[in-house]
Amino acid sequence: MPPSATETFVHQPSPVKLAHGEQQSTTPTTESSWRQDVHFLGDKDGKVQLRSPPTFDNVDDTRAYLKKHLAAAFRVFAKQGFDEGVAGHISLRDPGNPEHFWINPLSTHFSQIRVSDLVLVGEDGEVLPGGAQSAINGPAFAIHSAIHRARPDLNAACHAHSVYGKAFSCFGRPIEMLYQDALRFYNDLAVYPRYGGTVLTAEEGNRIAHALGPTCRSIILQNHGMITCGKTVDEAAFLFIALDRCCHSQLLANAAVCPGFEKRYIGKEEAEFAHKKSGNSNKMWLAFQPYYDQVAKEEPDLFD
Repeated sequence: MPPSATETFVHQPSPVKLAHGEQQSTTPTTESSWRQDVHFLGDKDGKVQLRSPPTFDNVDDTRAYLKKHLAAAFRVFAKQGFDEGVAGHISLRDPGNPEHFWINPLSTHFSQIRVSDLVLVGEDGEVLPGGAQSAINGPAFAIHSAIHRARPDLNAACHAHSVYGKAFSCFGRPIEMLYQDALRFYNDLAVYPRYGGTVLTAEEGNRIAHALGPTCRSIILQNHGMITCGKTVDEAAFLFIALDRCCHSQLLANAAVCPGFEKRYIGKEEAEFAHKKSGNSNKMWLAFQPYYDQVAKEEPDLFD
């Protein structure tokens, strides 16, 4: 049953008005949550605060906010060069109907996607009223529907054929813990160790979701590319950017290995600590906001 219209969907504390009708929390409800996850410093009186995910008291406002960030994610991916023909898709679970999700229309360039272009898809793959009446990518539904079913803790998933993600995927292995940014993926990156062809069936989508497992947010698809997920589309999108750059860095490191330039790995204790501090969901949400700000300012038509 869909949640009631008075339920809060993006959990953060007391709101203040922002641009575009959004609201933002001002003071964390617990010291251990937002402030410790993003570890920011303010003034002694607690007046200097850092923006955090907004809160709404009804489904419609929650959905409107989330769709803006989904549309912005496509624009950000275009700027990052993650577009390639009709390949690539980002999905976002609907806050009022968790068995439904929003996704991009087939054959619309990432740089052109607006809020009004987003398509609402049902659990059987049918385009539903309420969103754009446009065709969607069949393989996209097979992958994203399986992930959304298998992982109710994840609300968004990103897949694109990025250059470095594709290049590194041919090894069928995770990145190594060689540098600080890689630690976002410490014990949080799965591998699908086979190439099952173009994902046209529910069975292949289910195999990918199974390989992702019960805890990982990201997965490398051998000979294909990668998928990143998150509680928010902001988290999933930033993880994709970060993982593609990690793949690039890994390839450079591998190419540079020679006598006297052996790779040095980060230890388990340090990696666990850094993953908790630098890879948590709140930090990943925050890390995406500068990208969101950029496209919101430079390309306001995305909100049409």
